Amino acid sequence: MKWSIALLLSVVSWLVSSSVLADAENTFSPEQGIAGVACMVVDPAGRLLLVKDRVSGRYGLPGGRVSLAESPQKALAREVFEETAIRVDVGKVRYQDHRGVLFDCRSLAPLPVVSQADGTGILPAWLAPNFASEIDEARLVPKAHAEDYQYRFNDRGALLWSLVDKVPSSDVTALADFSALAPAFYVSQYGLVSGVQQAVAAMGETMASFTTQVFWLVNILGETAFYLAFVPLFLVFRGHKSALSLLFLLISAAAVSTLLKSGFAMPRPFFIWPELKIGDARGFTVPSGHTLLAAAVTTAWYLKRRAEHPPAYGALALTVLVIVLMGLNRMYLGVHFASDVIIGGLIGAGIASVTVKLDSLTVKNARPLLNTARIWLLVCIVLALAALAVKLPNLLYLAALAAGVYTGQVWHKLFPTRKPAQTRGGKILTFAWIILGAGIILGIAYGVSQLTGVSWVLLIFTCMAIWSIPPWALIASPELARWLARKIGMQSL
Repeated sequence: MKWSIALLLSVVSWLVSSSVLADAENTFSPEQGIAGVACMVVDPAGRLLLVKDRVSGRYGLPGGRVSLAESPQKALAREVFEETAIRVDVGKVRYQDHRGVLFDCRSLAPLPVVSQADGTGILPAWLAPNFASEIDEARLVPKAHAEDYQYRFNDRGALLWSLVDKVPSSDVTALADFSALAPAFYVSQYGLVSGVQQAVAAMGETMASFTTQVFWLVNILGETAFYLAFVPLFLVFRGHKSALSLLFLLISAAAVSTLLKSGFAMPRPFFIWPELKIGDARGFTVPSGHTLLAAAVTTAWYLKRRAEHPPAYGALALTVLVIVLMGLNRMYLGVHFASDVIIGGLIGAGIASVTVKLDSLTVKNARPLLNTARIWLLVCIVLALAALAVKLPNLLYLAALAAGVYTGQVWHKLFPTRKPAQTRGGKILTFAWIILGAGIILGIAYGVSQLTGVSWVLLIFTCMAIWSIPPWALIASPELARWLARKIGMQSL
């Protein structure tokens, strides 16, 4: 058992270190006296190029750290290309302080831009190597909208805009859309996506409003957070087996979706044609994560129903209906192509089938496989290795969640006599403690995100917060419920 605890500590330490290593280029040379570099690119209309950070969700200039083997100019040119797919000529220093150096930059080729009604210019950031891992979008922002953005460093916004007029401008190629830059396979599906939107618009105001409300409700069934809210309920009122099976399904679906999106690296419909944007989404398009998750959960439910009450045709019909509606919803929002939702549905059904089979397996003493600490340790290691390999924050968060479950399962193995509450009152107390603790943990994590825009700090705090929730639910909450029950005079839990 000591080996398990030592290994747990190693995994947690490794998770933290991997979050730092995920930004491998952030090693800088103190001999150069430069911690970081950033690039100011301005178009002839005075719009400033800003990128949206993946982790913090805030905006800033493209740039990064200077490695030992690079000059500041070379490092900046590399960073700008990795974040925006733009090749730049790095000019003179515009500003310098303890945080780094701002350089004037000019694009070596005209910037491909689709301008919106408010004057903001959208760039095809999905072509950048670090899109979806470090950056969510790149845009040219007019000075009139400078106050509309939250900057990574709150005190930098005014400084940046005070320097804009002094930066040499880069040429722009005005485009109606980015179809010339997109794969032909996706360009050919424009009619399907726009057709769904036009069909809803043609229904008339009342019917269109009803349809969009149905789509909104269906869209919830593709949100991971929606199902995560059920995990504490399953844990307290249905037992560890049901809760951990659901959690395993959710983690598997999220991990597979994240890895495939990164692997295919294909743009969403509204990335190519901004006018198609009705809903919002981050990252790449294939497979549809919402359709994948909805298919995984509903298919798992159907398979369980079929095993208990065959042939369960009603459950099958409802499962198919949810998947179809989810697909139409994601196309209507302009965030997915038809091929994305088909692939997502098929993969989700496959994940559900595998999870249901694993859920039926047992190890020694007839213990369910998904209840063992070792399976969660394996999940944690696989996800952490994947996060380190592809540098995707979401995988690191999933690894931290699996590590938290492993911690809780090790505790239960160390202290097998500490049983969960059995009475209704005890279960309600346990559930209340879980919700209270999780709310406090998430609140602290949110507070940290408002205090800093430094990505690696946010990564570490977010991973710590996610890791701590399963031990709170599996270990602390039952013990606190037992303590409170004694204080208020409850006879038993």
